[in-house]
Amino acid sequence: MVAAALPDEVVSGSYANPVSVLGRGDDAPEVEPPSEPACVPFLDALGARSAPCAAGQTFNWKGDVYGGETVLASYEGTGAQEAFAAVREGLKTCRYYEQQGRAGLYRGTVALGAAPGVGDESARFEISAPSEEGPHVTEYTVVRVGNTVATFSKLSVAGHTVRSFPDGLIAKQADRLRQAQN
Repeated sequence: MVAAALPDEVVSGSYANPVSVLGRGDDAPEVEPPSEPACVPFLDALGARSAPCAAGQTFNWKGDVYGGETVLASYEGTGAQEAFAAVREGLKTCRYYEQQGRAGLYRGTVALGAAPGVGDESARFEISAPSEEGPHVTEYTVVRVGNTVATFSKLSVAGHTVRSFPDGLIAKQADRLRQAQN
């Protein structure tokens, strides 16, 4: 998955875009389950918790303190379709949840957006949560390409405008994932 990540030279206006293999199982940080059971499979799919192989990439755009991230996950058999189905179903049933994490209690509200129309399947939504600094809003775009699922996220804090993860980069990543499977 690391080799399929976007190379720095295709990400204009950024400092560096480090990629790392994500830990599975016992290496994953402990986070309390969400208060709403319908949100569990949805959030697990976003974090690629059932993927046998996953990589994360951080984007550090110039002039954007919050940057962006991707999680690229590879599955066996029908695993990618099942992970994307969990996202699709979660968008129907998970509208609000609370979850205790390392930074305290998180209260997330899920709102649908317009899917970008790339890959075999795609979805876009945002999760917003109140904080002392103002609302935290994370926009997510999830794209399935064959036996992989890519999750793109872009954070905005305290009323700063959420700049979407660039659709052009999402399309380039989808192409790279498709090429890696051919």
